[in-house]
Amino acid sequence: MDYTSDGDSDVEAYGASTFQLLVSGNLKVISDEGVYRCPFCSDEEKEYSLDDLLQHALGVGDARDLLAKEKADHRALAKYLKSKPAESSCGSPLQPMLIDPQVRQHTRDEQFVWPWMGILVNMPNEFFGKSANRLKEHFSSFHPVKVHPVYNRGSPTRDAIVEFGKDWSGFRNARAFESHFTMKGYSKKCWKEMKCGGTEPVGWMARADDYNSLGAIGELLRKNGDLKTLSDIENDGTNKTDKLMANLACQVKKKEMHLEKLESEYNKRSAFLDTLMQKREQQEQSYTREILKMRQLSQQNTQRVVDENRKLRSDLQGMMDELCTRNKHIEELTAQSECNSRELELEKQKNALKANHLRLAAVEQEKADEDVNRIMERQKKEKEAVLEELLRLRSQSEKKLNLELDIKHLMGKLQVMELKPGAEGSESSKRIDDLKEELNEKITELEDVESFNQNLITKESKISDELREAREVLIDALQGLSGTTSSQTQIGIKRMGELDSKAFLNMCKRKFAAEDAEAESTILCSKWQDEIKNPEWNPFKVIMVNGNVLGG
Repeated sequence: MDYTSDGDSDVEAYGASTFQLLVSGNLKVISDEGVYRCPFCSDEEKEYSLDDLLQHALGVGDARDLLAKEKADHRALAKYLKSKPAESSCGSPLQPMLIDPQVRQHTRDEQFVWPWMGILVNMPNEFFGKSANRLKEHFSSFHPVKVHPVYNRGSPTRDAIVEFGKDWSGFRNARAFESHFTMKGYSKKCWKEMKCGGTEPVGWMARADDYNSLGAIGELLRKNGDLKTLSDIENDGTNKTDKLMANLACQVKKKEMHLEKLESEYNKRSAFLDTLMQKREQQEQSYTREILKMRQLSQQNTQRVVDENRKLRSDLQGMMDELCTRNKHIEELTAQSECNSRELELEKQKNALKANHLRLAAVEQEKADEDVNRIMERQKKEKEAVLEELLRLRSQSEKKLNLELDIKHLMGKLQVMELKPGAEGSESSKRIDDLKEELNEKITELEDVESFNQNLITKESKISDELREAREVLIDALQGLSGTTSSQTQIGIKRMGELDSKAFLNMCKRKFAAEDAEAESTILCSKWQDEIKNPEWNPFKVIMVNGNVLGG
């Protein structure tokens, strides 16, 4: 890679001078403690590994928003780090080199051990008999997956198998591992020709000849891997990818069909709910018309009763005026004819009796009017209470229906969200959780509304029964009042606490003539009725003696 290919002469000049300073040692990247640091960054306390420092230099050198000198310095540092392991290979025999391996192009039929394996022989004493993790950490720049120490008849050897995984990044790491030793001059060919000598480790990428070889290394390779060509691995990957894509396409098709079905069902339910809402609005309008009609009928009935009472009072007043006129006429006739005085007296008494009856009827009519007004007022209040409860029940019913519609809408929306592609993302999952929480809140609110509606229905039923009873009482009372219009002398209402006129009539029939008994009984009954209404009246004679009351 050309680290001075920016195209700017200043960058090239900076990079060349900086590289010479690094090579001469005037700029140091390794401290006295053996720690790598970037000599161009202000954070001098930050420590790097060789791999991390190289990645840092590459990243800053390729940045587009930095100064040319800073980019050139880091590019020179990257170039220096790339060449440093080859120049100092004698100083650190097992220091791994991070390079972009330049190896020959492998044929499609060349067989490798898969998972990708690297063979390490002639291990230094510092790793002999130690934990395999130490060796794995030492070659961490090649990202090994696992290190298998080689044992010969139960005894440890100076050989090891380094496993790099099954993917193509593992293949590149294995090639880099092999190139590391090849560029240092410690390749497989050197090992076979016995030209390596000394204590230097040798490593290479495991192939078919290693897999089929005799000895502990071949046995361990056969135990942990298989022989495959690059074409086989590519075909296996392609087949798996094709199967996976076919399976995913089938699942996507099923999901789409199911989603279309849900959307169709959702549209049907939405149409049904729209129809239901229209019917509900029609029912509400009909209900409102019925309520208004009931109020109008109630007002008409009330006005009719009031008009009938007024007419009855007017008729009574006219009859009383007529009787007064007849009395005056009788008095005039009395002055004209003494012979007819007896008959005129009887006629006068009868007229007085009728006048008394009419007066009593007027009094009773006024009392009946008061009772009717009181009953009508109570019925009006009860109707208003019932209408208020009905409106409240209607409001609760609307709230319940709206909650049911919201719940059905949320359930349909939740099903569509769960089956929609990409529902596994964090935002979709959060949205689904929010919908579920909102759905649970709506269901809880619906249960509360249903409980409250049940209480209202029970209360409304009780009030309806009471209103029906009051209505029957009012109808009976009005019918009784209607009966009075057919007879001018009989009042069809009897209140609690009134005297029974029949007892007075029976007594008067024994003491007076038959034609006078009815008038006398009426007068006597009215007198006693007035006495009873007086709270200060006492039916017994009271005698005071020395301030004490004696009953007589």
